[in-house]
Amino acid sequence: MSEREAMISNNKGKIPVYCLLVSAYFFSYFFRVSASVSLPAISTEWGMSASLVGFISSLYFYAYAFMQPISGALNDRFGPLRIVSLGMLTTGIGALLFGFASNPTMLGVGRLLTGFGLAPMLSGVLVYQSHSFHRDKYSFFSGITYTLGNFGAVISVAPLAFALDKFGRRNVFVFLAFLNFALAASLIAFRRRDPVISIDGKIERKGFLDNLKNSFRKILRSRQLKLMLVLWGTSFGALMSLQGLWAVSWYQTSYGVSYGTASLWSTLISIGVMVGNFVGAYIARPARLRLPAITVSCVSYGASWVFFWFSMRSRLPILIPGLVGFFLGFFAGITYDHLTAGVNDLAARGRGGSLFGGMNLFTFISVIIFQSGTGFLMQRFSSSGGAEIDLAAFNSTFGIVTLLVIISLVALPFLKSFSGQGGEVL
Repeated sequence: MSEREAMISNNKGKIPVYCLLVSAYFFSYFFRVSASVSLPAISTEWGMSASLVGFISSLYFYAYAFMQPISGALNDRFGPLRIVSLGMLTTGIGALLFGFASNPTMLGVGRLLTGFGLAPMLSGVLVYQSHSFHRDKYSFFSGITYTLGNFGAVISVAPLAFALDKFGRRNVFVFLAFLNFALAASLIAFRRRDPVISIDGKIERKGFLDNLKNSFRKILRSRQLKLMLVLWGTSFGALMSLQGLWAVSWYQTSYGVSYGTASLWSTLISIGVMVGNFVGAYIARPARLRLPAITVSCVSYGASWVFFWFSMRSRLPILIPGLVGFFLGFFAGITYDHLTAGVNDLAARGRGGSLFGGMNLFTFISVIIFQSGTGFLMQRFSSSGGAEIDLAAFNSTFGIVTLLVIISLVALPFLKSFSGQGGEVL
């Protein structure tokens, strides 16, 4: 048995470290989606336009996207415990700035810093689980990671709205900063348990720049990865424009419900993603089932978008879009489990973080386009020029988003099986 196999077979002490890393990823989703609750309220108070709200929200994704390939390569090279702990410190500073912000510039800087700080979280967890657990359990742990991480999206809607209303933005974000600093300290304390670092303390991974260059080279040369990006970027960008920014406001505008009620219905999307991640962890684990799982979940996700948009546009009883929103999130969750596992199927051993980081760069560029683009379209379609978004603006904007999701499905027939690739990118 090789040294690496011996390390993988010994699970002692790995789960607590895994839980700490997943907790860091929880905050990645929490801050990502929190804009849908915090920014519209600040916008109303300060009189910000829809395009400015969309821009400030997207600053998180600008920073997050820029750091994705760098974060993946750093996690492969230096280990996730060191890199993620540094990220949590940066996130805490960003949370403080956002909480104490008195103008849009400070809000933007705080949002930008949280994006930089939280960029290494997902690739850090994926690198850790790749080095700590057997390869055939990768999709299972990916599903659990996404499930627990997406719980952050659930907490960041209705519960966050309640906390902001009761305690105020400053107190809530100071508390969040404290939690980030505490988690950073815990990760630093466990840094010697990082499986990327060999027993004698030497780094086992390839050079940082080599990992970075290799990830981009493989993505640009691989037809399979580019097709996956079409599906992943479009579906995730669409989801983040809804779940992460406009869902609460759309419910309020369409149904005339209170902010708290709209937050509760919007939370069903996040719960759906979390449940989908959990279910995806248990189904179609072998690589030979990866393609059917991606195909079925992507088509179901597209159909859910059509039904959700139609029910909101037609103002059907609010229970209907609420339930459809749950299934929209559910099929998105399953899709992301298996797209992530598909990247690992195609990655060379020891390069998974770098390849995933490179893929995530393009995915989050899509999120930036969708969030900024929906803000621009809202302002353009609104009869008041964006000062107050009306129902027609929501319906027109998300009609375009739904159409883009459906168009992206043309990539599915061109995907090949993931079985037996052995780390070779097609």
